[in-house]
Amino acid sequence: MKRYHSHQNKDIFVTAGSAKTLAPGSFGVCAIGGGAEGWSVVHIGPDGDVADLGGEYYFATPEEALDFVKELIDLMVGKA
Repeated sequence: MKRYHSHQNKDIFVTAGSAKTLAPGSFGVCAIGGGAEGWSVVHIGPDGDVADLGGEYYFATPEEALDFVKELIDLMVGKA
């Protein structure tokens, strides 16, 4: 899987762990426990704050998490 994606001009990064290095405004698909425990979806706010978009819901594969992020972006920009 590629580590960088773009959808509707929004940056999405697939990372093996921390989202701390991602730029403000970007989205992340982050491995939990190296991916063995699932994948989470995060958004980096304008001040660098990380928001977990899935709450307690995690994805089995990075592809599932990436699809979820793309659906969220579509909803955000009104293209759903």
